[in-house]
Amino acid sequence: MDENNAVATQKRLNAAISLSAEERYYDLEKTYPEFLQRFPQHIIASYLGINRETLSRIRSRGVKK
Repeated sequence: MDENNAVATQKRLNAAISLSAEERYYDLEKTYPEFLQRFPQHIIASYLGINRETLSRIRSRGVKK
């Protein structure tokens, strides 16, 4: 379990450094689509390291897969 958490944390840190906010959102959407329905927008924005307004703009642009 600890190794899985370490890998997930490292992947998240790498994404935060190298991907744009939009790319991080679409990666989350592709990897964990149920999270977008399950958690409030402010929690998702916090997880992605962006504010709610930015998340709202990304979502309003439509689906990019």
